[in-house]
Amino acid sequence: MVHQASEPGFVSDPLEGLRSALFTSRLYRFFLAREVPDSLLQSLNDPWPGDAARGHAISEGHWKLANQTFVFDHRLGPPDWYPPGAWNGWLEELHGFTWLRDLQEAGGHARQIAQTALAGWIADCGSWNRFAWRPDILGRRLASWLTHHGFLIGDADPRFRQQFFRSVTEQTRHLARVATRGSSGLSKIAVLRALIFAGITLPGAARRMPQVMRLLKQELDHQMLPDGGQRERNPSVQYLLLRDLVDIRLALIQGRHPVPGWLQQTIDRAAPMLRFYRHGDGGLALFNGSREESSHLIDNVLAIGQATGRPLRRTPYSGFERLEAGSTVVLVDAAWPPAAEWTARAHAAPLAFEMSYGRERLIVSMGAWHGPDSDWQQAARETAAHSTMTVDDRSLAEFRKDGLLGRGPRNVEVERREQQGNVTLVMSHDGYHSQFRLIHHRTLALAADGHALRGEDILDGPGGERFSLRFHLHPDVRAAVVHDSQSVLLSPKSGKGWRLSVKGGVLELVGSVYLGSGAMRTSQQVVVSRGLNGVRNVVTWELERIESRPRRKRKRSHGEELALV
Repeated sequence: MVHQASEPGFVSDPLEGLRSALFTSRLYRFFLAREVPDSLLQSLNDPWPGDAARGHAISEGHWKLANQTFVFDHRLGPPDWYPPGAWNGWLEELHGFTWLRDLQEAGGHARQIAQTALAGWIADCGSWNRFAWRPDILGRRLASWLTHHGFLIGDADPRFRQQFFRSVTEQTRHLARVATRGSSGLSKIAVLRALIFAGITLPGAARRMPQVMRLLKQELDHQMLPDGGQRERNPSVQYLLLRDLVDIRLALIQGRHPVPGWLQQTIDRAAPMLRFYRHGDGGLALFNGSREESSHLIDNVLAIGQATGRPLRRTPYSGFERLEAGSTVVLVDAAWPPAAEWTARAHAAPLAFEMSYGRERLIVSMGAWHGPDSDWQQAARETAAHSTMTVDDRSLAEFRKDGLLGRGPRNVEVERREQQGNVTLVMSHDGYHSQFRLIHHRTLALAADGHALRGEDILDGPGGERFSLRFHLHPDVRAAVVHDSQSVLLSPKSGKGWRLSVKGGVLELVGSVYLGSGAMRTSQQVVVSRGLNGVRNVVTWELERIESRPRRKRKRSHGEELALV
């Protein structure tokens, strides 16, 4: 059995043993179960659509959660809450009950499956245990039960309803006791969101609302940066946080509670940042552990949140840059991760970039693996999993045993120049200085029509043996090395081809994987490498859309830099 999952923000507590003894005592259970209601004050709607296909699969016994599948025969009862071999991510989703919206969307005998699962969970896990009652998991479960209570108990007998309301009451009271301890980031928002839902729907729980709203404001002040970004610098976290805040706003409106000005202002600041992270296909960039996410769900969050701010061009506090011209979007990680407490998902990839044209992604990062294989989880965080430069196949950061980032760059600098539609970034980082006494300089220049992205990568310094400059390609992009071995033709599905040309290294096309869509897909990467000369190493490259007309070479005067501006 899994007793404790590793989760960002959870810290070892010397009083944990005493609390465990208290929480498992009969006296504590008696305290939690007093004054159990027999109905809710009102219902709350779940505004987010479920996945009917996933719901049908669960109805048939195929529980695919967090990229792991277990098969259970529902005729024999509820799922096994701790099956052998289950990884923490699968267990977190199972005990969080967020899959209820998928079952409800599926229809058929899904309600019976949900009721069997709920009754089984109450019987097997209804008393406190360290994992299933972990604050963030409990918060997601409680919110799911409250927003789907009609689906769960609509046709239930009195005994089942009594069990439901008793468990909801016990979990709410326990969550209120531990709300100020243990969690941070999205986990803390999940706790406070559940307590707000409970305060609106459960008789007698409204008295906690002023304190919970104060805690929410304090947490948002702690998490949010002045440009609207969340401190983890993870686009998926930005999306999920905004979705939770929109959820809270809607619940307050449904419950006829005032929506504080600070809550709406946070939504209004977070929405442009979420738009900043989007590629032309509507999905998110793959920075610091994020996934593409569903473009139509992102649209729903932005629409329901009624936040109309346009995407930013740059985010000086979050540390990203957005270059956009014509149909081309280039997103660049132009900073270093924040304080260690926020780096549990962070990747070691300063100056890495991604590029899309229209609704097609061309240059990507590998993404992040949300599945049971810890080796893939770690590999996706390494510098080599991103479209940037590495030295001697080493990462730019130290990955500590607790999963947080340790040693890394002290200085990441960026200068942005714009003129007549051309945009240039001149950047550098010292992440390899402590290892090799090297400084990495990178210049990216996007032409005004969006049809050319020019780059220059320089390693200054005496150390290291060999560099590798990587361009990870989206799985839908076919690539072929041209006969001169200095360029690659890139062919997306649309057929609108691009040519990647390089000078200053040996070019080869090698295999890779892409994790951004949630599944593991095979892909390719262009790798430009060469031995280091101990002084100054320069690679220039150009990504140019292939036009039907002949290419016109741009003349450069003596000493002219790569930048267009």
